[in-house]
Amino acid sequence: PAAQDVSNAVTNKLVDFDANMKFQPSLAESWQVSSDGTVWTFKLRKGVKFQDGTPFNAQAVVAHWQRVIDPQNPSPNRNLWMNFKDVKAVDDSTVTVTTEKPFAPTLYYIAQESGGIASPAAIEKFKDDYQRNPVGTGPYMVESFTPGSKVVLKRFDDHWKGKPLLDKIEFRAVPEAQTRLSMLEAGQADLINDVAPTDAQRVTANANLQLLRTKGLRPFWIEFNVNLPMFQDVNLRRALNHAVDKEAIVKNIFMGYASVMDSPASPSINGYKKIGAYEYNPTKAKEMLAQAGWTPGAGGVLQKNGQPLKFTMMTADGLFANDVVVTEAVQANLKAVGCDVSIQKIEAASYWNVLRKPINEMTMQTCFFGFNPSNGDVGYHLAWVWKGNLAPEKGPTNWNLMWYKNDKVDELLTQSDVTVEEPKRMEILGEVQKLIWDDDPCIWLYTPELLGAASKKVSGTFIWPTLFYSVQGASKE
Repeated sequence: PAAQDVSNAVTNKLVDFDANMKFQPSLAESWQVSSDGTVWTFKLRKGVKFQDGTPFNAQAVVAHWQRVIDPQNPSPNRNLWMNFKDVKAVDDSTVTVTTEKPFAPTLYYIAQESGGIASPAAIEKFKDDYQRNPVGTGPYMVESFTPGSKVVLKRFDDHWKGKPLLDKIEFRAVPEAQTRLSMLEAGQADLINDVAPTDAQRVTANANLQLLRTKGLRPFWIEFNVNLPMFQDVNLRRALNHAVDKEAIVKNIFMGYASVMDSPASPSINGYKKIGAYEYNPTKAKEMLAQAGWTPGAGGVLQKNGQPLKFTMMTADGLFANDVVVTEAVQANLKAVGCDVSIQKIEAASYWNVLRKPINEMTMQTCFFGFNPSNGDVGYHLAWVWKGNLAPEKGPTNWNLMWYKNDKVDELLTQSDVTVEEPKRMEILGEVQKLIWDDDPCIWLYTPELLGAASKKVSGTFIWPTLFYSVQGASKE
């Protein structure tokens, strides 16, 4: 089972997202930020307790956050909280979070998927085995956990929102999509995730089932390694954007359950700025390539200064939905305008290691990629993918695998982090999106919808654009 789906049922955050990724109170009833933007004050909900009976209060929040930001604690998500300097209890129901400097996206980090508050007593009791025995303030608590197989949750009657609507929820690990769908059709499951677009009609045609869908946060593109001389010419990169039929990919591969990119960010993310999709126009692409100095060569492959327009496109095999099929479609479009493109399929488990090599070891010329900004903040999305790498000799800082570098983009991203006034910050980030889009470090492709399915007897559940499922308010006839 997806660990975050379980965590979302077992724990609560101080601040949460609603289905549309807007902030809503949870364990914190209200919050405010100091005039200098470095101190965030949270007023906590009173009368809440953890599932082990421990009272939820400011001391519990401090214990949780100090553990998370402790450099000695090997938390897999600690890098997300590196801007947090200190957490203090003002009184039993007031907590302050202090950042090293003004950090505008603080709420996004607190509301993201790793923000669930854990019982300090459970942390002390289970220590390194806490992940198998999570205890929070959520509506459901862990009854049993079978690694790699299933997690059974039972109702927490003393939940602060009132008694949950279900007695139990059982999460089962079923890797095969067709098996999951067959189980749903047979009534052996009530809710499944990751429905393939090609199976969506099978769901909608079944009177007993409902299709769950939401626009995801993860767009997909083909990255150019702009450190290579061939791809340092923006006119080449721009021409190849006109060469790819993105609408056909959306229609024929995703059955319409996706949208063509018109910005570096997804329309679902807070701060998205629509710029305008590239027109599919192979004739224009050829004209632009000719203007950039590429002329017909042997076998119809374009050449410039004796060098053919030849490169490899890396893709994972089975890591993302339709990854190989999409790259094959892009390959065909690029060949039609004079590119000699070969596809290099890489085992899904090895893909990230291949792409995250130091700059002098990087073999990637182009690759298929998509980033999921799971905290819903466009600044996080833009910075983690397009901010210049700090130490190229050590590899990408985050996910800038294309070695893109624009000093103005870096400057504005840094400025946005300390701009606490949200409208002004989003204006800055809108400018960043336009700069990146116009630089064309990628062939911009599509943003897929997230599809799930459920029995029509189930209600009150939805998919967050972050990929994860909300079952806290679920009920069943």
